[in-house]
Amino acid sequence: MKQSTLLLFAAILLFYGCSGGFSKGSKKDFTTGLATSYNGFSIEDVYMTDSAGNRLQNNQVTLGTSFMVEVTGVKNYQEKDGKVYPGCQIILTDKNKKELLNLPDAFADQQGLAPSEATTLKATLNTGSPMIAGEAYTVYIRFFDKQKKENEIISTAEIIAR
Repeated sequence: MKQSTLLLFAAILLFYGCSGGFSKGSKKDFTTGLATSYNGFSIEDVYMTDSAGNRLQNNQVTLGTSFMVEVTGVKNYQEKDGKVYPGCQIILTDKNKKELLNLPDAFADQQGLAPSEATTLKATLNTGSPMIAGEAYTVYIRFFDKQKKENEIISTAEIIAR
C-alpha cells in the first residue's frame, strides 16, 4: 500500500513538473545586480537594457535617459477567451526608502494579448528629477497575471544615477 501511494505521488509530481503546471525559481544578473524571483510563470532570461535595447554592463544609469527591465520566454498565463492579461507594477525608492515613483500597473490600458505576444515583458523607467547624480536608488518591478495574481515575476536592483 505504501509503495503504490508513493508511486502515485511521484506520478502526480512528474505530471505537474513536465506539463508546466507550476514554476518557481530565481535568477541573478551579477553584471547589474538585478535579482529576480518568479512563481507560477516560467521564464527564460531577465536583464536590464538601455533605451536602445543594449544590455547594461553595470548598474549605473545616466540621468535624462531611460532603461528597461526585460523578461523573455514568459509562459504559463491563465488565459481568458484566448487572451492573456499581464500587469506591471513599478516602484522606485531613494536610499531612505522614500517612494519617488509608484505605478500600480503600467499595463493598465492593455486590452489583452495573444499568449505569443506576451512572452517578452518590458518595464521602462525614465530617469531625471528628483533623482540626483551619484545617489543610489532601488527599482522594484513586479510583472503579474491579471487573471491569476499569484503568478508573478519580481525583479529588484540598486541603480546608481550618474
